[in-house]
Amino acid sequence: MKNILYIISTLKKTAPVNVLYNIIKNLDRTEYNPIILTLSKEKKNSVIKDFEALNITIKSLDLNNYFGYFEAGIKITKAVKQINPDIIHTHCFRSTLFSALFLRKFKRIATIHCDYDIDFVLTYGKILGFIMAKLMDYSLKKTDRRIACSEYLKNIINEKKNFTVEAINNGIDTKIFHPVTDKKVLREKLSLPLDKTLWIWVGVLTPGKSPLTLINGIKNSDSNTNYFIFCGDGVLKEKIVEETKNMGNILLTGYIDNIQEYLQASDYYISTSLSEGLPLSVLEGMACGLPVILSDIPQHEFLFKSNIGLLYPVNDSEQLKGCISKILLSETDKLKANAINTVKNYFDSSLMSQEYQNLYKISGINKCKLENYDK
Repeated sequence: MKNILYIISTLKKTAPVNVLYNIIKNLDRTEYNPIILTLSKEKKNSVIKDFEALNITIKSLDLNNYFGYFEAGIKITKAVKQINPDIIHTHCFRSTLFSALFLRKFKRIATIHCDYDIDFVLTYGKILGFIMAKLMDYSLKKTDRRIACSEYLKNIINEKKNFTVEAINNGIDTKIFHPVTDKKVLREKLSLPLDKTLWIWVGVLTPGKSPLTLINGIKNSDSNTNYFIFCGDGVLKEKIVEETKNMGNILLTGYIDNIQEYLQASDYYISTSLSEGLPLSVLEGMACGLPVILSDIPQHEFLFKSNIGLLYPVNDSEQLKGCISKILLSETDKLKANAINTVKNYFDSSLMSQEYQNLYKISGINKCKLENYDK
């Protein structure tokens, strides 16, 4: 049996953590023993209990986010030598950097969850984001196998970098995300309007996700027919609260841990993102049978294996507003069926996990003998 060590900053509920959960949930436990090493203490929104329910070993270095780099070398080297994994699989910036700096004697895989040249700048600012992107380049060069979370992201990275990456499409659990026969029951439970068309937006409220594009597009929209749900939290929350204070057809849920119920209760999904790796929340909405309206970034276009909805130009609120009117005239049942089938055929979590297991089996990933570790 091979010990697979997954290293990640924390188990806070994010897209990379969801991917990690679905990889492990679908592992063949007769062949692989998964172990998680987190770098920092768990905070709010942690889903560590979900991982514990999988009956796996979870360890933490409890590093400080700001000064952790100074103590990380000693701590992470000691912890990994004790675990003695066959393969190390990293899932975030810090874990991939530490892996490149301190764990080169082990065979290592890194999953790339975003176009980090863009996303790091959008999230951390131009200077820090640029530095982080360059460090990510360095880290990936020193990693044995580099896996983009979608075919499209693989192509982006391979076109502009002097190293190559492979691709395994992200997947979601269609046993959790699926349509319901009666939306009314869920709407009553969640105190949502029963007589309106529900549009849902899911993500962190940051400039990179561009929620204000939707806010600006739906100002003065018909509150008698449309109702818009924003699920998420982030730095733009106060601005959005101010912008929507006189709008009666908006719900800001903040962070929630029952997103599947809100998706299942809704009618359509909207994403305004400026950049993505492979957008899991969009896939979750599609799996629940929601036609989509998406910004026309290539990562969204990649999802259109068939007609699942509409695309609109990035940051164009007026075009988005027009799409909201236009999609209501479409053959909704066909869009729903296409959305569900697209996820099942291309983006199911069991398919994703199997591809990672195939990667773990390959001859190029073999255990490093610890007797050679310090040489």
